[in-house]
Amino acid sequence: MLALRCLLGMTVLLLTAGLVTRLAGRRWSAGERHAVWTISLILSLLLPVLLRYEPPAVTFSGPVREMQRITISVGPDDRPVDYGGMVKWGWYLGMAGVAGWWLLGFVRVTGMVASSTEHSTYGGVAVRTCAGLKMPAVAAGPVILLPESAADWPEERLEMVLTHELAHVRRRDLLWRLAGTLACCMYWFHPLAWWAAAQQRKESEMACDDQVLMGRSSEVYAESLVAVAREAAGQRTPAAVMAMAKPRELEGRLLAVLDSTRRRGAVSMLRVCGSLLLGLALVSPLVAWQDSSVQMKGSVRDMVGVIPGAKVVLKGVSDYTFETGPDGSYSVSGVPDGTYAIEVLKPGYAQLSIGGRKVEVGRTARSDFYLNLGSVKETVSVDGGRGGTGAEPPSPPQRIRVSGNVQAAKVLKMVRPTYPPEAKEARVQGTVRMRAVIGKEGEVLGLTLLMSPSPELARSAMDAVSQWKYSPTLLNGAPIEVQTEVDVNYTLSK
Repeated sequence: MLALRCLLGMTVLLLTAGLVTRLAGRRWSAGERHAVWTISLILSLLLPVLLRYEPPAVTFSGPVREMQRITISVGPDDRPVDYGGMVKWGWYLGMAGVAGWWLLGFVRVTGMVASSTEHSTYGGVAVRTCAGLKMPAVAAGPVILLPESAADWPEERLEMVLTHELAHVRRRDLLWRLAGTLACCMYWFHPLAWWAAAQQRKESEMACDDQVLMGRSSEVYAESLVAVAREAAGQRTPAAVMAMAKPRELEGRLLAVLDSTRRRGAVSMLRVCGSLLLGLALVSPLVAWQDSSVQMKGSVRDMVGVIPGAKVVLKGVSDYTFETGPDGSYSVSGVPDGTYAIEVLKPGYAQLSIGGRKVEVGRTARSDFYLNLGSVKETVSVDGGRGGTGAEPPSPPQRIRVSGNVQAAKVLKMVRPTYPPEAKEARVQGTVRMRAVIGKEGEVLGLTLLMSPSPELARSAMDAVSQWKYSPTLLNGAPIEVQTEVDVNYTLSK
């Protein structure tokens, strides 16, 4: 739900930014339009924080048991496919890919700066020439990078280029551009993120153009832009720099440069603050979107993780029953005001009962429940003696009793493991540990080997244990499937 709300909020924010800048047009300066795009991108990045509101949680737990818990066996074919987890990891991989691409560009730029030659300073910023660069750019440092061909430029063109790049430094455009880069990483699959980042970059270039045009001829500057773009034709600049004249953005910038009716002033703080307030106003309904009908929500867990399929029962004048989903969460709605006793039920776990929980219409409370239960474990010892072929009778199984409303299983039929002769001759000894499921009828299901000192001992133990028969394990009087561990200790007398 949070991811969906973030995507919806990001879409609304960026579409609104596009609409505002479109309607503002030439009446707003490029710096003001850049501010609108930057604010919308920053708010898009903050959405996971702004929308992650949850009511304070109250945690209820059953009494801690001395024994381990009983778990329900779920076969491979019964486990639901975690599509949500697949989508989440796909999202993360995409984010990592985009971030890696940007970091490679940053590493490339770092190498370019390191290999560049010091040229001069301009406005207190270092100016360097770079052999592998064909287009003027600003890199982190800050530093202005020029191509080697800049030495042959007319003085007026060089002055305009340096003024443009210095404007980037003073406006901190590299820092603001980071918002667009991070938005592309977070929402890499959403076309609006890439479009908004491109619009932000274009407006920052046009804002710097406006700085150049203060007291200079627009026709001469337009010719300089075309000349710079012509020299850089065919070269791709790294994403970690602010390149001056990318060909695909040049047409729109030339039209803006030659349009004398456009506003080319400083950024109006009133308009920027208005844009911020508009963005917050658009986000606020999403913050409040918590499903106002929900009166109680939370999760059911054990010491390992969430418990899907657990029943949450509200007991009052009328009973209301809800079931946890695949993620172990539940929500309660449509319940009249009142105080209810709560029961949490799940086969294989002890019932958890809570009294006196208040439920109110229009107010959401969060309650998390933790369930506890014991487990069954058998230990059998097999002594191979000093060398004969016979095996000592195994000791009686040591059964651990479970607490709560569970009647533990008992072994009704035990086939005794024998010490394999080849293992005795090789003097191999140790513990074979297996995990199994005791079915509702007491049969051993799904026997899995966990550890063994040798294949021979593993075959001996598994052949014997697979034939065991238990009495059913009962939870509140009903038979259930439970998981159990069996240790068979093979020892040889000295």
